[in-house]
Amino acid sequence: MKSAITRSGAHPRSGLMFRRVIAALLFAPLAAMCVQAQEAQPLSLSEAVSMAIEQNRQLRAARFDEDAANTSTWEAKSAYLPSIDWESTYSKSESDRYKFDTSSLPPGTGGDSFQKFGFTGANYTNKFVLQQLIFDYSVIGRIKLTDLQAQASEWQTTGQEQTAAADAVMAYLDVLRAQELLAVQKQRLQLAEEQLDTAKAAFDVGMRIRTDVLRAELTRSSAMRDVTSAEITVDRALSVLNRVIGAPLRSRFTVASGGLADFDPPQTVIERLDEIDALYSTAEEKNPSIQVASLLVAQSQEQINIARGEFLPQASLGASWGFNESGDPRFKDQEWTLRGVITIPLFEGGRRVAKMRRTREQLSAEEQRYDDAVRTVQNMVEQTALSLEEEQRNLEIAEESASVAKENHERFQNLYKEGMADSLDVTQSITELVEAENNVVTTRYGYLKLYAQLLEGLGAIPVTGDQYDEGAWLMTLPSD
Repeated sequence: MKSAITRSGAHPRSGLMFRRVIAALLFAPLAAMCVQAQEAQPLSLSEAVSMAIEQNRQLRAARFDEDAANTSTWEAKSAYLPSIDWESTYSKSESDRYKFDTSSLPPGTGGDSFQKFGFTGANYTNKFVLQQLIFDYSVIGRIKLTDLQAQASEWQTTGQEQTAAADAVMAYLDVLRAQELLAVQKQRLQLAEEQLDTAKAAFDVGMRIRTDVLRAELTRSSAMRDVTSAEITVDRALSVLNRVIGAPLRSRFTVASGGLADFDPPQTVIERLDEIDALYSTAEEKNPSIQVASLLVAQSQEQINIARGEFLPQASLGASWGFNESGDPRFKDQEWTLRGVITIPLFEGGRRVAKMRRTREQLSAEEQRYDDAVRTVQNMVEQTALSLEEEQRNLEIAEESASVAKENHERFQNLYKEGMADSLDVTQSITELVEAENNVVTTRYGYLKLYAQLLEGLGAIPVTGDQYDEGAWLMTLPSD
């Protein structure tokens, strides 16, 4: 067995390990600085959308599909371009049909009793072949079909872009909502600690009983548990955002609200929600799923034309030039060929008839799918518009309730300090305040997510990051 120790007494991998340790010591501070810089730099919504579109693998696949569809168009068109081939063949044949009796010929002119002629033996063919299709209606249909497929692939890419942008917006809003809910729970914890301090101070001077202190401690413990749950929720939301934007799942960003935390729905958007017919028209014109379904119908119609074209005559031209020789090739005897071919289909066992029937049935199926796609999108648009109106009204109510709950808590807190209110009143006021502020946060971000969903349904959600730098995308709905 060979020793794993070198002559110098060092393990052959020890030098590599030493270099790795030195590199880790040198670059660890730099990596830590990069992480700190990443955490210090807030991630904006525009950056999140740009990263999501850049890193989305489904979008990359859709773009490859689009390139393939565009290439297939040229592939179909190439059938009407001339083709030039070089053909070189060798054959050797033996046949008694081409042997003739030569015994009756004068001496010296025959030889054997039977003489072979040029139809047997070795044959060489070397020639150029030119072919040109003149008319084939099925080929014309296939060219049109590939054009439709390329258009459908382009719409699928657009749809995937919008899906990637919408997913990024949704994940980003979830992080903001989780962060604000965490802030509310931290505020609750702070209020609970203030209540506990007040109860302890009052108990020490004999103004309150021990029960108030215990109740305040329980309130603080409950707040601490809710803070922990809210922190985990933030981490989960960040993990989802990392997956959407293509960042490492364990990385953590500081997410900037960019004014979304104080957003109030504009009246112009609320007024547009009642124009449901205009929203339907916009969706039918811009929604990628509807456009793809429409192009699938057009493709089925073209499939019928292709099947119909197989009943029509086909015409083509062909020409060749080269050498066709027997025996030893000398490349002296040239041969030219020119031909025109017209093919008229007569009967093929009913295959063409069955194909016509099949393509018509496929067209009927695609028409049903198109109608269903339109109705599905229209229903989603209508339901989202109604939900937006509801969230806008609920947000107004929630903001008013939060203002009242804040004032109510401040009053009970002051009364408790003066000995004119019970600790249960303070605890209840804290609970009501936290609930009211939670409602404000969840309702506001519920409205924002619904609005992004509506834009996606209309096919109008922005797909470039710079369109999110300003809040203009939230201020109005697109026109049809």
